[in-house]
Amino acid sequence: MSAPDAMSESLNFPSMKRRAVASRSYRVKVSPSNGQNFTAGQTVNIDLPSNLAGTYVNWNQCYLKMKVEATGNPYTLDRCGAAGFIQRVQCMTAGAQIFDLPNWNVLMTILMDGDSSPAYKAGVGNVLLGTNGGFQAGETNVAGTAGVRTYCVPFVLHPFGMSTPHRLQPLFSSSPVQFKITLDSIVNAVQTATAPTALSFTEVELVCVFTELSPGAQAQVDQMSGGVYNVLAASYQNVGTTMGADSAVTANLGLSVSSLERIIVCHRPTGTINDVDFYSLGNRAKNGLQQYSIFINGEQYPARPVIVENKGAEALAEYLLSDHSLVNFDKQSSFNVAVAQNVSFTSNGLDGLSAVVGVAQPYIIDEPAGANIGAVGTASDIGSFITAVELETGLSDGRSQRLYSGVSTISSTVNYRGTYSGAAACQIDFFAQFTVLLSLNTRGTNVWSVSV
Repeated sequence: MSAPDAMSESLNFPSMKRRAVASRSYRVKVSPSNGQNFTAGQTVNIDLPSNLAGTYVNWNQCYLKMKVEATGNPYTLDRCGAAGFIQRVQCMTAGAQIFDLPNWNVLMTILMDGDSSPAYKAGVGNVLLGTNGGFQAGETNVAGTAGVRTYCVPFVLHPFGMSTPHRLQPLFSSSPVQFKITLDSIVNAVQTATAPTALSFTEVELVCVFTELSPGAQAQVDQMSGGVYNVLAASYQNVGTTMGADSAVTANLGLSVSSLERIIVCHRPTGTINDVDFYSLGNRAKNGLQQYSIFINGEQYPARPVIVENKGAEALAEYLLSDHSLVNFDKQSSFNVAVAQNVSFTSNGLDGLSAVVGVAQPYIIDEPAGANIGAVGTASDIGSFITAVELETGLSDGRSQRLYSGVSTISSTVNYRGTYSGAAACQIDFFAQFTVLLSLNTRGTNVWSVSV
């Protein structure tokens, strides 16, 4: 039997616009369960509502709102803006862990560099997050009430917010889903010549959009799902190691997942981390890296090492490949920009620089930690180097669908091997992205579970 002839969509004439199911959407502000006022280093607990029949949360429409005030001295945000205040995000339910990502702000900086333009950071990003089109840093705020600033951080970097295709999260589980958001230390989250004596966070709340279906519409959804709500989503695990003046680094990443999609590799000079004189989160250098590979049970990925040389074309190509954006010729990113940043360092007391500083931010910067990378007055020394290893098959495009198309590392050994020349003390962070199955069985325990 032959296949029917193809017909152009332009010749499809539907009789009427389809009617949406009966529903309503409304905005909800979820306050922390452990108080309203917080300081740097403390943890904010936010419990989503539960037992809400036919009600869902749309994570594409959720943001974390916070009002920030410094005491003592002004501060400058890292280039991810107010997202830099969030060091760790955990997601739990009924005592079980769904997600736990330390260095959440480091990964957020990487993803923003890869997907947002200088224009976004200078415009919308500046209003929401306090980012800056000058790339290397965010905005500067003074101490006291004159510098009080309200930020709204899009809150999607967790499995419920990274489902593919996008899924609404049911809120009718019997146990609430809790987010534990740990605020970073002052010396890591901000940069200034003299650290503020305190950072206070007030009016913290998770602003969400809930969608409530009519009983009839929910009955249809329940019938189609059989009462089991399965969501395939992306998740991340952070593994870190340190290196010195090494010519070779081998690190056991200890990953045990069913579908490992990619591994992002990030080098930050040790001397810039947890030091208020430096930008600690987004200050990424090549650190003498010459080539690298991932080995899973001895099998090399990619089959030949990734070579890091010249402007780092192959290293960046591998990152874009892992991001499914290699052939996106409209790709927006903050890599390798050169702009003039209008910042008066004299007026805010940071140091004696002139009001306008010419900034060039190379992707492939290769200065050791002993140099003044990222210090006040050396903004041009802040690099954006990042690379990755893609581990998905060609059966998934990673954007419109999510399949178990990565490499299984269950009962496997996962190693990173890199060779270096002229390296210095450095923190290497690996962010492993993998697929998880989130499941809510309303005919059973009615509690969310996660399978990796």
